[in-house]
Amino acid sequence: MENNIVKDFLYEEESYKIRGAAFEVWKTFRGIFKEKIVDRALRRELENRGLKIENQKKINIYYKEEKVGIYVPDFVINDKILIEIKGKPFLTKEDERQFWYYLRGSQYRLGFLINFGSEKLEVRRRIYDKAREKYKKISVNQRTHQRQSASIKAFTIIEMLVIVAILFLMLSILILYSRSAEQQIALFKEQAQVISILSRAKSLSMAKFLSIATYDESKAPCGYGVHFEATSTFLIFKDLPVDSDSRCSGADNIYSGPSELEESFSLDPRVLFDSLNLDILFIPPDPKVVITPSQDEATVVLKTIDGSKSVKIKINSAGQITTE
Repeated sequence: MENNIVKDFLYEEESYKIRGAAFEVWKTFRGIFKEKIVDRALRRELENRGLKIENQKKINIYYKEEKVGIYVPDFVINDKILIEIKGKPFLTKEDERQFWYYLRGSQYRLGFLINFGSEKLEVRRRIYDKAREKYKKISVNQRTHQRQSASIKAFTIIEMLVIVAILFLMLSILILYSRSAEQQIALFKEQAQVISILSRAKSLSMAKFLSIATYDESKAPCGYGVHFEATSTFLIFKDLPVDSDSRCSGADNIYSGPSELEESFSLDPRVLFDSLNLDILFIPPDPKVVITPSQDEATVVLKTIDGSKSVKIKINSAGQITTE
């Protein structure tokens, strides 16, 4: 069967590594040293995490598809992510606005503005993706509208006829659906829900990791995970340390009771888990994946209540989620 990799957001793996590297450098220096020293330390930390670094790369800046200047960021990561480093007490609105204009004027879709302040680490992740596509479409339409208006109208009529035909076809299929088909739909829907919850737990672990730089570290959970225990229920939990002195070194990496409950969920009554007792925990900043019972790859099997159909969700120790 074909495996489909689930992705949360743009350049997810690189984003986690960049945030983790920045936090590691900030923990050591706390914004005391000059930008040049922080620059070298961050470069080394990024390289240690397997990222390709281009330093002081000259990037063309465009205005309405015409080159108007050159921008030199601190780093370009894997030829697709910009990084700009600051060493100020705090980021200003002007810093963020300037970085946004540089990103918008370049051909890159994602950028990080990172400030190594003395009191806290500030990470601004900015995406210029959908807006870029929208601008390109508007630009093309403006150049071609006059000579293509007749063909566009004709295409719209054809499009409407196709939509009507598809709607009639779908209506016919729905009328012919049996109970078995309805169960299959419910099965796929619940598979998507479980994948969404796993991805959400991973995102929560990173969000909490980033907040440690601003808030009291002793109050933060060690990670977030998903716990499966019954035939039709599962939940997101926050892994808490046994005591404040040991912090995360004393965490048990499993769901330990109501005090760790973040949110619970139930499957559609027509769908069940197949004999499942499992904990999957995401520990930032990588995030590290801990599977209990211990295994390299965990498999979650969902089946219809009559057992006639089933689907699988797999997650490995690297955090990759696939389906069958």
